[in-house]
Amino acid sequence: MKSLTEEIVEYWDRQPCNSRHSQADPNTTQYWNEITARRYHVEPHIRDFASFDQWRGRRVLEIGCGIGTDAEQFVRNGAIYTGIDISSKSIELCQKRFQVQDLDGRFICCNSADPDIVYELGQFDLVYSMGVIHHSPRPQEIVKNVYNLVKDTGEFRFLVYAENSWKSAMISAGLDQYEAQDNCPYAETYDNDKIHWLVMGYFDIIDIRQDHCFMYNVEEYRRGNYVLEPWFEAMPDTVKAAVKKYLGWHLCVKAIKK
Repeated sequence: MKSLTEEIVEYWDRQPCNSRHSQADPNTTQYWNEITARRYHVEPHIRDFASFDQWRGRRVLEIGCGIGTDAEQFVRNGAIYTGIDISSKSIELCQKRFQVQDLDGRFICCNSADPDIVYELGQFDLVYSMGVIHHSPRPQEIVKNVYNLVKDTGEFRFLVYAENSWKSAMISAGLDQYEAQDNCPYAETYDNDKIHWLVMGYFDIIDIRQDHCFMYNVEEYRRGNYVLEPWFEAMPDTVKAAVKKYLGWHLCVKAIKK
């Protein structure tokens, strides 16, 4: 019988996140540019949360780098970048992405809950994790590792799924699922109390902000079209903004080392 960790690895190896957001050849810049454009069109809050231009000349570690969309932005803005991921297929795509676009970064396939990574990676000005910790059955081990990976003056920025959200309600009602591909082996949702408990003794929270509600028709989105669902289309922009702020799927957390 496979372990849960093995199931998680196989799931993300089967379809690395966002890898189907372009039909172009991965050996071309077109493929990577189309993926980048699509990501930040749907999730524009990520640019503000990551503050890519803040990390020029500083060491950045990304836990769960996926196919390297945020990695590219950190490097283009001058960061000294390392990305890790549990999926070897994702790491391969990151390496291809950087080779095709002549970018410089370090990518390592490993489990961020493994204590040995602390000795292998060194220390960083920023440890960043976008939508990954909630897929680990050992989040406290990740946080403990991050504490040892962040410099005393550094930051930990991470994003997890929100328990008190529109999407969580739809999942509970059987009308949605955690990820685009079926049968996600593990996912957890968080509220502010759970986040404070998770980092207790390691980090002080600077800010927790809720954002992002996917409002598009899924079938149209898969065809590359941005067509709002009719109930979202009917909402004034002020109401859409309120949904994102108070019922958004993403909890964006900024923290500093104790």
